[in-house]
Amino acid sequence: MSSWYGDAPYTYSSLTWPARPWPPALSEIKAQVESLAGTSFNGVLANLYRDGLDSMGWHADDEPELGPDPVIASVVFGADRRFVFRRKGDTAEKIEVPLGNGDVLIMGPGTQRRWQHGVPKTAKPVGERINLTFRRII
Repeated sequence: MSSWYGDAPYTYSSLTWPARPWPPALSEIKAQVESLAGTSFNGVLANLYRDGLDSMGWHADDEPELGPDPVIASVVFGADRRFVFRRKGDTAEKIEVPLGNGDVLIMGPGTQRRWQHGVPKTAKPVGERINLTFRRII
């Protein structure tokens, strides 16, 4: 389950999410994440992972409306999950980052150009997790 909040619409995977006002709680989180990332964001995609069967396949956040070198900030609330990177052009090279409640991962310039990332399924029992991915639509 996904939801988009932001100042501009966002299109990915053939879906267009309309602009939606920022709820106060998300505005507060956004301000803290902007301070950590050293950049401003004007949208957030919220994804609910209900259990280990909910996943996100390999992808890069490289849609044209994000610009040539986007900064993406990911904030996790809830269960721990593996977040995995693989290098574009050499998919054997992988980096695994365990992310848990309260963790923030900032994917800086060049990350989307050089790497794909995903959240794989797991057979281990895990609880719900909400992931917020902040981005800037240009």
